[in-house]
Amino acid sequence: MRSLIITLVCTSILLGCGSTNNKGDLKAVNTNLRNQIALEEQKNTQLRADNILLNRKIETLDQVITVLDTEKGSRVEESSVLRSQVRKFVQNQVDVLKAFLVEGRLLDYIGGELVERSNVENKPSTIVDLGNKITSAGVLTGVGAYVMQPTSMKVKILRLIDKKLVVIWESNIINMTTVGISRHQFANSIGVERGDVIAYEFNKNVGIGYNIGTSNSRYTNDPLTFGMSISVNSLLGKKDKRSYSMGVYGLLNQ
Repeated sequence: MRSLIITLVCTSILLGCGSTNNKGDLKAVNTNLRNQIALEEQKNTQLRADNILLNRKIETLDQVITVLDTEKGSRVEESSVLRSQVRKFVQNQVDVLKAFLVEGRLLDYIGGELVERSNVENKPSTIVDLGNKITSAGVLTGVGAYVMQPTSMKVKILRLIDKKLVVIWESNIINMTTVGISRHQFANSIGVERGDVIAYEFNKNVGIGYNIGTSNSRYTNDPLTFGMSISVNSLLGKKDKRSYSMGVYGLLNQ
């Protein structure tokens, strides 16, 4: 019995010692966790501070970008205004030069002599001047005619493509209201090639005089619209060999 009591006492002492050790371990673990939590809170605090700084830098960059965009827009606007002013100046100079060349008879002329002729037609027609083709590449700047009756016309450029004449360009309507020699500049110069043919479309009366037997102008009673093609053999007036008092001005590479 006595030995049993001693055994029980020893066992209790041992159990008590084991419990004490476990409590110490738990306290150590708890302390370690608290330290880790404190460390993570410090890291989070630092991250929040860094985030605040980054947001401030982003705001600063946004402000800089806004300023740069404003300055860029201002420079683009100034550049556009400057280009517009330069274009207007250059265009004015070109117009003055064109007028000087026309008045000074310094431009190349392709067409019939601008003189009064014996015949005139009072019906719509499109005259195709096969007798005065473009002799070399260059640009056309205007048109001239000897007007016998007030009229209006469109000038067209025809180019031989696949054995047909194709309308590759046409001017705006040109009104010729004064009897006698009349000269008009095109809104823009237009490039031509050797062999191009000039046509003149009159939607009311022709109003420009012609003679018979001196050239090779033909005509059609149908309008020639932009992009349209026509065969030379379909044109009328082959036997007439008409010569009209009209032609175009330009600068050719002769």
